[in-house]
Amino acid sequence: MDYTLDNLFRLRKNHLNSAAELFSEVFFEDSIATRIFPKEETRKQKLCHYFKFRIKYGLLYGEVYASSSILEGLAVWVYSENVVMTNWRNIRAGGLNMFRNVGKDAVIRMLKIGNFTSALHQKHATFPHLHLAPVGIDPKHQGKGFASKLLRPMFNRLNQEKLHCYLETQIKSNVDLYLHYGFEVLNKITIPDTEIDFWLMERPPE
Repeated sequence: MDYTLDNLFRLRKNHLNSAAELFSEVFFEDSIATRIFPKEETRKQKLCHYFKFRIKYGLLYGEVYASSSILEGLAVWVYSENVVMTNWRNIRAGGLNMFRNVGKDAVIRMLKIGNFTSALHQKHATFPHLHLAPVGIDPKHQGKGFASKLLRPMFNRLNQEKLHCYLETQIKSNVDLYLHYGFEVLNKITIPDTEIDFWLMERPPE
């Protein structure tokens, strides 16, 4: 397969709703998602609001690609100079609307975890890089090669541009997957006041 970005579908603002819907399915049972949105009956709706903000942030301050227009998988890449979510950047990406829709208690939990992981990011990823976050494959299409189709083109570009990639994951099985793609584990830590293990990973250019 020709792993180039030309073979991917670059997301635009008019795809936000369907893209957020995809991520709300992918991350419905994710440990951090369930921590922030513990009520199962409202979680999917609130995740849609949350991911609409995260994806729009990627559109404004990075690049967002899907495996195709069907959105079997989606990857949000943010440039390292934009990873700090300032108030202005959050507002531009729809953060205020997201906060209103998910509720005060969820925002408090979100910020507590987000501030912790952001500090880790800034401590460990001091090199120019792209931040891969979030990324996910529709459960109906997992195991069919869409992860490689989605990720390898950007890794090839990063190799050419001599840039690193940085990501975090709280899913142990993902660690082995990313090691396969050339990532190294920078640190493993447990998020405070939770039992959630958290891996920080870096992929140097080849």
